[in-house]
Amino acid sequence: MFAKLVRLGRDAEVRYTPQGDPVASLAMVYDIGFGDKKRGQWIDGTLWGKRAESLGPFLTKGTQFVLYADDIEFEQFAKKDGTAGAKLKCRVSDITLVSGQQAPQQRQQAPQQQAPRQAPQQQAQNQQQARQAVEGGFDNGFDDDIPFS
Repeated sequence: MFAKLVRLGRDAEVRYTPQGDPVASLAMVYDIGFGDKKRGQWIDGTLWGKRAESLGPFLTKGTQFVLYADDIEFEQFAKKDGTAGAKLKCRVSDITLVSGQQAPQQRQQAPQQQAPRQAPQQQAQNQQQARQAVEGGFDNGFDDDIPFS
C-alpha cells in the first residue's frame, strides 16, 4: 500500500467502460527534495467504480488529497526533447480529500449562506466583555504570597 499527499496536475477524466463501469484517470504529482533540488514526481492513477463517478466534480486541477494506491509500477518514457523520463502508475484504492473544496453547485450557494457580519460597535463590545472576564472575573483560589523555590 502506497500513501502520499498529492495534488492533481489536471482535472480528472471520468469515462465509462463498454459494460458501464465508471473509471477516472488521474494525473497526480508530489514534491521530492528541498530548495533548489526540489522536483515533482508524477503518478498516473485510475480510480474505479462509484467513487470515480461521485468524486469526479471534486477532482479538479490543484486539488490536494491523500492517495492510497495499490499495484504500483515504474514506467520509463522518452520526453519530447529526447531525454528519458519516468513516472509511476497505480490503481487508486482510496482518496481522502484535504483541500476543503466544495461541489460546483455548493460553491454558488455558499456566499448566500454566510452569517451576517457584526457591526464594529458590537465587535468592540464583545472584545471588552472578554477582556473583563479574563482580567477581573477569574479567581484561581491561590494565595499570591506563597513563595515557590
